[in-house]
Amino acid sequence: HEAGGIVESVGEGVTDLQPGDHVLPIFTGECGDCPHCHSEESNMCDLLRINTERGGMIHDGESRFSINGKPIHHFLGTSTFSEYTVVHSG
Repeated sequence: HEAGGIVESVGEGVTDLQPGDHVLPIFTGECGDCPHCHSEESNMCDLLRINTERGGMIHDGESRFSINGKPIHHFLGTSTFSEYTVVHSG
């Protein structure tokens, strides 16, 4: 259930994307630093691999979505069924 989108804003420290960029949010991203990302044989990034247990953002575990004050968990780190989403740049 991947999607396409246009970057509306970027967070602190994000240098490889800018507003207006066209992106494809996927649930098997690449951090670019781990052994898997440097391997020609695997795309199972240590940081961004599929993790159905993770309901929030990678760095703090918190959700960026809520309804009536209650958190809504990020589905596979992409939440691509929503009109807007917050994802890791990888």
